Amino acid sequence: MNVMKKELIVINTLVFKNYFDKGFTQDKFFSFVSNLGVKNIEIRREYIKDLSKELDLYRKLAKEMKLDIFYSVPDTMFKDGKLDKENLAKYFQEAKIINCKNIKFSIGDYKNFHSNLKEALDQFLNYGINLNIENDQTYENGTSRNIIEFLTDCKAQRINIGYVYDAGNWCWVNEDELENANLLKEFTTYVHLKDVKKTSQGNVTLPLDKGNIEWRKILDILPKDTNVGLEYPCESVSVVEEGIEKLIKY
Repeated sequence: MNVMKKELIVINTLVFKNYFDKGFTQDKFFSFVSNLGVKNIEIRREYIKDLSKELDLYRKLAKEMKLDIFYSVPDTMFKDGKLDKENLAKYFQEAKIINCKNIKFSIGDYKNFHSNLKEALDQFLNYGINLNIENDQTYENGTSRNIIEFLTDCKAQRINIGYVYDAGNWCWVNEDELENANLLKEFTTYVHLKDVKKTSQGNVTLPLDKGNIEWRKILDILPKDTNVGLEYPCESVSVVEEGIEKLIKY
């Protein structure tokens, strides 16, 4: 049995989707996370109903409860072969308001980008916020080949960009999560954990040990002392607690 430090665990607010669907806003989830004894919460931008009100509230609550904020943005960095500076600047300003630690995007149309990568990204590397990309559920942004190409280019140019290894998303691009853990371990700075089950209706995201993802083997491959986020819908807070306990004693 392995033991994970509880301070490394991140709760992505997708775990509270059941409450969100009932009308809860994400500020209500801060106390849930704090009461679970976890020190990190990952805000999902698509769950924000009123940016002008909620962002300041997140910062205030995080300070009161001594929580670190991660910010998940469902958008791509590159569009039509160009870095989407306008939207990235907006997202980074939002991240600055909530005093977040990490911000995450998908890559986008990097294959048609032919400018100087370091110069293009420079303004976004000086916010004091860790910039990360993640393998999502699309072939453009979610295959190991595309992820490795971008991260290798960043490494060659000494560009400090992190990588969020999502254990479940490989199912949507028909790639093996264990094989990709080995391929991407040198780049991985954060891990998203979920379980996935293939059904006749397609892939279904589930709590840990309810699907076919060998997440314990994945954690054994990936770097230790890396933040690990739980990212799957839960019917109740008790299911979130079960996920935390499984992680601590995986």
